[in-house]
Amino acid sequence: MSRLEIIHLRSAGELLDTLSARITESIPAGSETVTLYRREGLDTDLVVLLVPGDEPGREGPSDLGLQLASALKAFGLVEHTLWKEIR
Repeated sequence: MSRLEIIHLRSAGELLDTLSARITESIPAGSETVTLYRREGLDTDLVVLLVPGDEPGREGPSDLGLQLASALKAFGLVEHTLWKEIR
């Protein structure tokens, strides 16, 4: 079953170019697929999409997702959600 983690940051004016570079640099090579998006028309919103690798029996968010969500709280409001694919 495919899973998707979404970490949505509403920053308090942090420069998202700098922040997105720091996020990208902090992700270990070979970890989950990570994609960053900036909200069009609103320069203070950033979304990190994580597609975790298959871990049989794994419930809940990934370790990387938890670490990113925790670190991003210093920059604004964070919503961290986990989604499961409908088949």
